Amino acid sequence: MNYAACIAAPKDFLQRRAEPLAQEAVSSRYFLLTLREPEIARRARPGQFVMLACRPDDPASCDPLLPRPLAVLDADPAAGTLALLYFQAGRGTALLHRTVSDALAGRSGAALRIIGPLGNGFTALEKVDAHIGVGGGSGVAPLVFFFRRLKAQGERHLILAARSAEQLARADCVAAPQTALHEATDDGTRGFRGNAVGALAALLDGPLAGRKPGLYVAGPEPMMEAAALVARQRGLPCRVSLEARMACGVGVCRSCVVEALTPHAHSGLYRRAICQDGPVFDPAELAGVWSGVARP
Repeated sequence: MNYAACIAAPKDFLQRRAEPLAQEAVSSRYFLLTLREPEIARRARPGQFVMLACRPDDPASCDPLLPRPLAVLDADPAAGTLALLYFQAGRGTALLHRTVSDALAGRSGAALRIIGPLGNGFTALEKVDAHIGVGGGSGVAPLVFFFRRLKAQGERHLILAARSAEQLARADCVAAPQTALHEATDDGTRGFRGNAVGALAALLDGPLAGRKPGLYVAGPEPMMEAAALVARQRGLPCRVSLEARMACGVGVCRSCVVEALTPHAHSGLYRRAICQDGPVFDPAELAGVWSGVARP
């Protein structure tokens, strides 16, 4: 077993310092953060993520020690900028928000440590006649980036869900060319009344009845599992973007592994590192909590 090959970090990521350019609230939950880092912006692909420090470099402080993984919402190679969509999920992202605010106001250092682009992202599914993105929570960002870069033929539908209208990201932040946006809220304050999977079923049974779309899913794990189960029951190809707590983001620490049905090509282990082998996977190839939607 070549365990060393399994844990070897990828060689194509960069460690840089990114300059915050702007930060604005785009819903009651989301903040849109724009950074300048030309080379990472040039290399970033849909579904990939970066590890971003929560505070400027300070040898006197290691708190918090670890950066936070954030999916890329968009990248502009010409301008050398990255857009990240995040919400304050805990102490780290709350500190990130304050750090950026201070930097933009000139009260602190003007650059943050960033590592990226990381992971393997979305690619267009083949032999489908439509493409459906299903997103919620932090899963919104990678799906928007993917649909903005998607070149494949076929109708495009993007379902974005939240608990209420005030939590949905502003429409201009999540718009994608030639893509129909479907909003869903648990309380019915905007769009479909219900969750993302309910909106997916309504789309499959309505406008896309009799079609064979491909599904791209990102967000809370229960939602992704439910969407993947719909895909299996209907014989539709599906890809999911998994999330996990990460320490390194490059496959070394093995803190973000998920079980698989087949051995790893290099290590022989039935494990995959979400940060390195994913975050995008075919759910039919996963085991563990995904056994209900795995390939028979």
